[in-house]
Amino acid sequence: MIDRKTVNYKILYAILAVIGIVIIIASAMNPDEDDVRLIENGAQNYNVRWEYENNYMGVYEPCTLPLSLDREEYRDLTIRKRLGAEARDGVYIMYRSHHAENKVYVDDRVVYTYATKRSELFQLPGSAWIIIPLKDSYKGKYLTIHLHRTLTKYGGTMEGVLIGDRADMLERLLVDNLFGIVTCIIILFASVLLFAMWVVERRTSRGNRLFYLALFTMAIFLWSINETHCTQLFVGNMQMVSILTYEILAFLPMPIVLFYCDSKYRIVRDITHRIGIVPIVDFCLINILHFLKMVDMSNMLPLTHISIFVVSGTICYAHIKAGAFTRSRSETGVSDMGVIGFFILVISVLIDIFHYYTSNYIDGSRYCRIGLLIFVLFLAFDTLNMTITDQIDMKKAEVYKTLAFTDSLTGLGNRQAYEQEIERINEREELLDHLVVGVLDLNNLKGTNDSLGHAEGDRYIISSSDIVQSYFGKIAKIFRIGGDEFAVLFTGHDSDIYFETEANMFDDIMNGVRQDVNFAYGSAVYNHITDRNAEDTIRRADEKMYSSKRKYKHRAGEQ
Repeated sequence: MIDRKTVNYKILYAILAVIGIVIIIASAMNPDEDDVRLIENGAQNYNVRWEYENNYMGVYEPCTLPLSLDREEYRDLTIRKRLGAEARDGVYIMYRSHHAENKVYVDDRVVYTYATKRSELFQLPGSAWIIIPLKDSYKGKYLTIHLHRTLTKYGGTMEGVLIGDRADMLERLLVDNLFGIVTCIIILFASVLLFAMWVVERRTSRGNRLFYLALFTMAIFLWSINETHCTQLFVGNMQMVSILTYEILAFLPMPIVLFYCDSKYRIVRDITHRIGIVPIVDFCLINILHFLKMVDMSNMLPLTHISIFVVSGTICYAHIKAGAFTRSRSETGVSDMGVIGFFILVISVLIDIFHYYTSNYIDGSRYCRIGLLIFVLFLAFDTLNMTITDQIDMKKAEVYKTLAFTDSLTGLGNRQAYEQEIERINEREELLDHLVVGVLDLNNLKGTNDSLGHAEGDRYIISSSDIVQSYFGKIAKIFRIGGDEFAVLFTGHDSDIYFETEANMFDDIMNGVRQDVNFAYGSAVYNHITDRNAEDTIRRADEKMYSSKRKYKHRAGEQ
């Protein structure tokens, strides 16, 4: 039975996902002039010939990078450099900033701004790669970088500046976060594999659990690849990259909610239904407040973290209440492996969130990626195991159904299958309108059983059924509806085909081609005037068959 609450969540989550995609596309269609563009070339050190502004003297003095704001009274740092021949289209400079807001100028014009992770409740430490495009028009102008330290307990710093093209910049990011890139690739592979498994599973099952798991894994991949800073190398719109990150984080709990709402186990399903509204509220709040320009999305990040914590914590509680660790799986149906994997994932997410708020944590999804790989591995194994078990059960059910509706002696449909087909024909007017019924009754079966034995009688039945199949098997459905009685049901649009086949059979019998056939036969076509249903047509065919039977017995008695 389909759960209406789960269907409602599917619809709501799908609508929110579409809204999120539209928002991301809209941000890509309207780039800010100050956004970072694509990096085109390699990287070299760009640390010399800079000047820093002496806050006491109000003049610029020569310096060499990197610089830091280690002393509490130094909350601002401004450095500049006159650009020369290196300033041309397709060249970029890149540096890493820690615990500082950044504003970049070309002469007096702002070309880039970066606000470090902040919240209305409290400020958050963090770092980011700052990537700035150069242009031919910048030649001979001053490139000025202003850093403002955001937290007194952390010294704001900037690492050495690099200059170059996309290939070298990407290489630097790969070296800087090789582990993050590798785990992202593994997660992407796992997501694609889960989608493929879901497609295969759909052929034999209506379950979508693998789809939800694949969707969740893909969201983790997109979030994680953004955390490695590689996305900005290819997107060229930092506003879009930022919005993409926040939208994905808000979306993250939704496929997990659907995954457990689709659970076969009542306790987990009921508890998960109750918290399905949490990610909806979070998603709507961060987007509404952002578009009303009341609060920036980055300031709403703690709310999204709370949403993730509430959803994951509640699902963990649901599994504990379901008795995942106190009773055997045979009693609860809950897989210890899947539950343990989810607990590991939750712990890894909490570790990442804790580091995010308490320390200089550059890679915001390091432990989460490890936890995800374990979770996906455990849960995919468990889901596959359940899927295989379900498929085996379905195969068994198909076998039992086949046995229940098949005559064991002839392989034809039995009486139960015949009655079911009659019911189907009665329910569909287009089938009833073209119905032709043929009824056959073997002659002298009792005599064969009495004189030659039942084994010979069975061979007589089998050979007769094979003959009927040889004529009508390709155009109609044939049933053994009694010990010596067969029925042929034809529902094709051209009844002439049936009667042509019937005529060929009797010609072969009359000409001696089929000397091994001896049966009484009658057929009838559905009549719109006299017949109310298929049974009336069958009754008229029976009458013709019994008439044929009486004639056979009369001839046999005369002989």
